[in-house]
Amino acid sequence: MEQQQPQQPKPVSKLRRPFVIAGAAVGVLLCGWYLYNNFGRATTVPDPVWTRFVNIALLMFLPIYVANLLRRVVELFLKRR
Repeated sequence: MEQQQPQQPKPVSKLRRPFVIAGAAVGVLLCGWYLYNNFGRATTVPDPVWTRFVNIALLMFLPIYVANLLRRVVELFLKRR
């Protein structure tokens, strides 16, 4: 059998953390807005509980994902300069 060489750790971008934190902050704001509008307004048919969980999960995941995509675009732009 072949012996595997230990893998070198991938370099982590210095921009990764600020972009993830910014995405999480946007997600928290969106979740707060969603919950405020969902509980604050008297609607005739409120959202089911499972729908609220799914919406909150999406509202937290998507801004972080988009922030990571934006970070990659910024890194590509900075490398080309």
